[in-house]
Amino acid sequence: MPMNILALDQATTTGFCVVDEAGHIQASGVWHLADPKRTGESRGMRYIRFEAELRKAIERYEPKLIVHEQTILRGGAPTEIANGLKAIILKEAAVYGLDVSCVHATELKHWATGNGRAEKSNMIATAEAYMLQQGAGVPHDDNEADAVLIALWSASKFGTFPAPVFPDKPKKKRKSRRSSDAQVQQLLNL
Repeated sequence: MPMNILALDQATTTGFCVVDEAGHIQASGVWHLADPKRTGESRGMRYIRFEAELRKAIERYEPKLIVHEQTILRGGAPTEIANGLKAIILKEAAVYGLDVSCVHATELKHWATGNGRAEKSNMIATAEAYMLQQGAGVPHDDNEADAVLIALWSASKFGTFPAPVFPDKPKKKRKSRRSSDAQVQQLLNL
């Protein structure tokens, strides 16, 4: 039986994608965790929604591995949310006996586009190309696109999906800080 991988771009709107180790997309989409009616409900409800969606995905797709985007700590509410969601990922992985890994956004961008500083539009276009190639439609938004790319990155790292290959960028020649022998002699003769 192929190994399924559940990939998550966790945030208030969480992108998810399930692939097998060969990179075949099984499912993808987004989970909306914010208060849909803006009723002023407890902020903790987003964590309850996330845990419920995560459990449903684990039970439905039976992944052996969960891979998520590495949490970047910038402070404030986004960091609080990211840390809370990561804690739930780790908890549910422990409950279900699953492995967990993560990928830094820069590494993911470089893998997907050849540029570690790729724009969001480039990432969406890359995910869309992979999805259309497999007949999986197009991503709803950047969250789903990132989840698809995290899943495919995971399948290339832990499975048999071939990683994209980009031509090497020509390296700029740096000026040497060392003085040439002629410059040294010239200075000594002064």
